[in-house]
Amino acid sequence: MESHVDISKVLDVWKKLCNSWDWLSNANVCTKGTRIILGWNIEIVDVMLLAQTDQVFNTWTQKPKKGVGLLKKIDRVSDHSPCVLQLLSISPDQPKPFKFANFLADKEGFRDLVANAWQDDIGGHNMFKVVKKLRSLKRPLRKILFQQGNLHARVDQCRADLDEIQAEIDKDPTNSGLREKETIVLKKFNDASYDEECFLKQKSKVEWLKCGDSNSKFFHNSVKSKNHRSRIEVIKDVNGVIHEGKAAALALVAHYENFLGSRGDMSPFMHDGLFSRIIDTQQANDMIRTVSQEEIKKAMFSIGDNKAPGPDGFSSAFFKKTWDCR
Repeated sequence: MESHVDISKVLDVWKKLCNSWDWLSNANVCTKGTRIILGWNIEIVDVMLLAQTDQVFNTWTQKPKKGVGLLKKIDRVSDHSPCVLQLLSISPDQPKPFKFANFLADKEGFRDLVANAWQDDIGGHNMFKVVKKLRSLKRPLRKILFQQGNLHARVDQCRADLDEIQAEIDKDPTNSGLREKETIVLKKFNDASYDEECFLKQKSKVEWLKCGDSNSKFFHNSVKSKNHRSRIEVIKDVNGVIHEGKAAALALVAHYENFLGSRGDMSPFMHDGLFSRIIDTQQANDMIRTVSQEEIKKAMFSIGDNKAPGPDGFSSAFFKKTWDCR
């Protein structure tokens, strides 16, 4: 749409529209305001910018000169109205399950939040208590993640602020106030960049590359590649019928409901002599002995921080960071 938004306010507009999307605009080539703003859901499509101009053509003219000109106001259906492209073969977004973002473990107040939750008096079996306490943490942890805002947009804003203050320093190199301001802005930029890298690394499941070396672009591309590989858009059932979009998911559910929901053979099974080799009594007792705290900790700390979390959404990094909370 022909928004006429000032270039300095385009980023704020993006944040208010949809934080999780990627955005482009032709603000850099417009002489007055921003004419075109384009946004897309990175979980569904990839967009590549091939070319951009200030405006493709003049939308209308009220006074044709010498009989030559556009006689219709086509801007009412072109650049003055927002347009939404919906891919019908793509199923609508479903509520996303909780997944703990590891970089939150280093944020102020995180450990206090977990420690307070662990002090709640909950009755029942020990495992039941753990499940209830973890469930109570999901809402406040979602809130902390929301407070971080769009990590990618925050990096862009911090980079713009840093460029601005450094441009001022170039004009006045001896200004100590500008130098102090640059230090503060630079720290914000480094912190935002590190958070973004950690978040993308966790999503990409890339273990061999460390954060802190400006690897955000690589992690981001790995995430997009992983999402494309794991998404099923079209499927053919056992009868040869093709299902697309949301129907593909329903076809999978129907197949396994029919396959796993059928009643199996319940006749008695004769197992005498089935196992010719068995373990001795000492080995059998060792397999059912009580597991020590040291063994549990060793097993947990051997799991990579960015490995896929369990059904509850909590990663191994969460338990490592809060292991001593009682």
